[in-house]
Amino acid sequence: MKFLILDGYTDEPAGLGVPPYLGTYPRYVAGALYKYKQDVSYTTIDKLREDLTEYNGKGIDYLNRYDAIIAICGFHTPGKYINANPATLREFVSIMHNFKGYKMLGGPVATKFGSSMEGGKIHNDDNLKYFFDFVVEGDIEIVLNDIISEFVENNLIGANNKKNVISKINSKVNSLKTREYDEIREFAILGANIVKMHPNYPNIILELETYRGCSRALSVEGNEGNNCGCSFCTEPKRYGSPKFRVISDIIEEVKALAQNGVKYYRVGRQPCMFSYMSEESEKYEIPKPNPEALEKLFKGIYSVANPKVLHIDNANPSVIARHEVESRAIAKTLVRYCTGGNTAAFGVESFDRKVIEKNCLLTEPEDVFKAVQILNEEGGKRSDSGLPYLLPGINLLFGLKGENKNTFETNYENLMEIYNAGHMLRRINIRQVVPFFGTNITEKDIKKAQKFRHKFLTFREKIRNEIDNPILKRMVPKGTVLKDVFVELKERDNLYFGRQFGSYPLLVGIDTSNKEDRDIIEIGKYYDIEVTDYGKRSITGKIIKK
Repeated sequence: MKFLILDGYTDEPAGLGVPPYLGTYPRYVAGALYKYKQDVSYTTIDKLREDLTEYNGKGIDYLNRYDAIIAICGFHTPGKYINANPATLREFVSIMHNFKGYKMLGGPVATKFGSSMEGGKIHNDDNLKYFFDFVVEGDIEIVLNDIISEFVENNLIGANNKKNVISKINSKVNSLKTREYDEIREFAILGANIVKMHPNYPNIILELETYRGCSRALSVEGNEGNNCGCSFCTEPKRYGSPKFRVISDIIEEVKALAQNGVKYYRVGRQPCMFSYMSEESEKYEIPKPNPEALEKLFKGIYSVANPKVLHIDNANPSVIARHEVESRAIAKTLVRYCTGGNTAAFGVESFDRKVIEKNCLLTEPEDVFKAVQILNEEGGKRSDSGLPYLLPGINLLFGLKGENKNTFETNYENLMEIYNAGHMLRRINIRQVVPFFGTNITEKDIKKAQKFRHKFLTFREKIRNEIDNPILKRMVPKGTVLKDVFVELKERDNLYFGRQFGSYPLLVGIDTSNKEDRDIIEIGKYYDIEVTDYGKRSITGKIIKK
């Protein structure tokens, strides 16, 4: 069978899949298909839009070249994207309405937890799921493996009665099925072969999965004794306590990706990198880290890939602060093997102690200050990229239970205390909570938060002006040279935008008012940029001639 994997992009707290990132979903799906020697094609929603525009009116039925389309999308972390436009379920239905083959839906949008493209709101297009022949709420690569097995074993490939085939498959296959990590080892390696099909190849960052689940699943809240963790988070609800991928499997996946020309990696898909392989992960909510495991993992990745970029994502500030010796050892490992501009994103959410208590957040302001200090001391030195090696980032979330008008001032004062202490933060993310199914945040909480919306917007602007901008100047003083900035967008005649590759790349406006610079700059090329000025969260610079 001829399969098309249609990547509408995913973005979750523990996994990126919007260009320049290529997430795990499409690669695991491809691996499952390659296992059965199927004909696999891959494209992104942005490329498909271009192709459909090109082929419309020319008498070519573009999509019906395929026997099946596997569509993937869904968001649990709404964001803004420079050079990508994620798909919605409604768009998938519109594009595929005349498609005659089998239609499968996977990713966050297919799950009971739902999907959101903006803070404070959840998309409710469940009725559109019935358009698809197979809706996978579980792990799509595992369910797909079972579906293809049924096709092959029962000789259903090429069967004419599509309706009967769908009915037969759906009666035998569990769409809620999830996997153990040993089941995807082969898929992760085989799926590396699709990276060259990405329209942006080789300029893509590969997301690497390390584990899922969270030690916060050990917490209990509510009369029914449901596992909860942080009130707003789906991770413990979906996966329970941590389940780790073994180190050798991750390294073998990286080896396969490197053999396909990949040079940029983000070790993500986990709530806390510092807790990877912790022997206490199922005993304590703030488990002691395992520095030896992190050393083995990152040394192994570095040795097989020689990456141009190797970054991480999330880290729990409580783990870092309350296990200082082990955390400093891990930070040293990350500085040694990872590349500059690396960011450990702290899920702080709020500094307000009332909000912390009501939302089961666990992390105290003292934990945040100490964790920020540790990473600044261990990772604050400037790297060859122009950015410090490893800095913390802070995530704040509004719309949580227990907030009042004083919450904004409390958060401001604590952030200002970090700044006044002389520390650096790579970035501060300020978002509104989304009431995902199964969490302890409700629509009522969201409506209650709306009365503070004006204060939310005022607070966000104040942070951008009074903290973000000064910290940016501290982190990249004028004259700093940022290496290998990838040009992505032309804003107007004399202004382009680009970013270095990484977990949380700094937006760089490139001034080309000089004719010599205008003559040499091209979208899709890399340049070294000297910092000349600052925005609220971005910098302006000029091209350094080599």
